[in-house]
Amino acid sequence: MKKYWLYALLITFSFACTRGNTETTVPCDFITGLSSSNNLQCGKFLVPENHDDPSGRKLEIAYVIIHSTSTNAKSFPLIHLTGGPGAASLTPGRINGWINSSIREKRDIILLDQRGIGYSSALPNINKELFEIMAEDASDAEEQVMMSDLLSRYKVICDDKNIRLEFYNTFQIARDVGMLMKTLGYEKYNIYGTSYGTRLARVVQDFYPELLNAVILNSPNPLSGDLLIDRLYSYSLALERVFAYCENDSKCREKNPRLRDEYLSTITSLKDSPIEIEVRGKKVIVNAQDGVYLLRRKLYANDSRRAIPQLIKEYKAGGGPIIESLIANEYGSQYNFTMWLAVERYEMYSSENSAEVINDVYQELPLLPAKLGLFSAVYLAMPKLHDAVLPMDKRKFRISSVPTLITVNYYDPVTPPENGRILMRDLSKGQLFILDEGGHGGGSLPCRNKVMTDFMDDPTGELDTSCFNIYKDS
Repeated sequence: MKKYWLYALLITFSFACTRGNTETTVPCDFITGLSSSNNLQCGKFLVPENHDDPSGRKLEIAYVIIHSTSTNAKSFPLIHLTGGPGAASLTPGRINGWINSSIREKRDIILLDQRGIGYSSALPNINKELFEIMAEDASDAEEQVMMSDLLSRYKVICDDKNIRLEFYNTFQIARDVGMLMKTLGYEKYNIYGTSYGTRLARVVQDFYPELLNAVILNSPNPLSGDLLIDRLYSYSLALERVFAYCENDSKCREKNPRLRDEYLSTITSLKDSPIEIEVRGKKVIVNAQDGVYLLRRKLYANDSRRAIPQLIKEYKAGGGPIIESLIANEYGSQYNFTMWLAVERYEMYSSENSAEVINDVYQELPLLPAKLGLFSAVYLAMPKLHDAVLPMDKRKFRISSVPTLITVNYYDPVTPPENGRILMRDLSKGQLFILDEGGHGGGSLPCRNKVMTDFMDDPTGELDTSCFNIYKDS
């Protein structure tokens, strides 16, 4: 009798779990602007805000499965983890991009909005107010006061909504991804992380190695860095490499014989003579720190080696289409900057980096004649948002034997090649390729997709990377 009762209980539990997974499927019309498609399966499920307290507040996680173009696809699916932290994944642009990807020929593709972003219990977004501060011609001290006040106000807004910002971090998100993988029920998965998504992918890799076939990390973001200090050094390094490229390229050198000097003098001139420009009906003042910020953003582009000299000329001329496009993109950003701040406060902040320490770093870097707009003020104001900080001895990954492919661009202004070498230390089956490309995560998409597909098909086999434009000294 006991055996029969236990058997009946197991059947009931199995049916309940299956039914629960089925109930996560919902119509895809919750994604604004997305055209209907028979290839899409959309869903939502609940996760604890704090996975260590499953009975507490719940968050809704939204996901999309883009089914393979093959009716008999048997390859393990690919989960893409976006960057930021704070970049939405479930946008028509991103979804349509993956719908048209050659990677779909063999496997399903799974996208999700990470907690706090987009359709996954989004945090109140600080974006608009953040860039309104940047639009003003404020001194460093004035910007600092406004930024501290802004973060304090958003702390109150989140508290009033019972949002615990300390639980919006990579480790909690990784457990959300784990719940998604178990909910969907595939045998194994491939993980593809880009930028911040590589940090998240590595934590998922540490937590759930048994569920992974392969991991691909594009533009690696280690757990051991610092939100501001690393950005200052990486910006300076990337800009120095662009200048060196121009000095060694006859066409660039002919057009820009004094590019380095022009950059320094132009940024310095913005201190006394900022650029006033109107973008989308809004008056924006581009002063010296904004000039550094926008130039850094342009270094993210694939064509950065060509575009940086043009941007410096626009600064000198008092405006131009590149400046207008950069500002418009910032104001139209789909990032949730509250999420960005919550995560980075927990994982990429150190109270030892006081204003004095930061000023000393600026003194070491001659290619930073002005402070980096937004980041310097935000960094010192971050303690206003929440109090939780990951201990330094926890800011590391475990040794992993999951096959892992890492790519990073030589001219990347935020995740330089050294980041790839840092991640390789903990990978017994890792491969690192430093590409002779501009920008953050850019390069030939057909080539990248081919290499990724081959790697996922045979993670431990010999990989043909002949289409990669590998940096010769790497």
